[in-house]
Amino acid sequence: MIYEIAIEIPVNSSDICSAVLNAIKPDNIAAPSGIEIEMECHNTQFKIIVRGSNVNILTIRNTVDDIFMHLLSAYRVLQLVR
Repeated sequence: MIYEIAIEIPVNSSDICSAVLNAIKPDNIAAPSGIEIEMECHNTQFKIIVRGSNVNILTIRNTVDDIFMHLLSAYRVLQLVR
């Protein structure tokens, strides 16, 4: 079975979107086997697609949880820098 989750997050500017993308992208290199993660900035939308092929649904959920934790960390750092 193949699972796919698409997430779109509005951000204030394309610069912030790019900064967040660059901050969390390295964390996705070590994704679990069978998991594919795509991230991109499109204007002021941060888009994430998580696909899992022949994996447990909990693996997908945990991967999405990890992404959200990294996004929250990046967001907090950006708030401090402001």
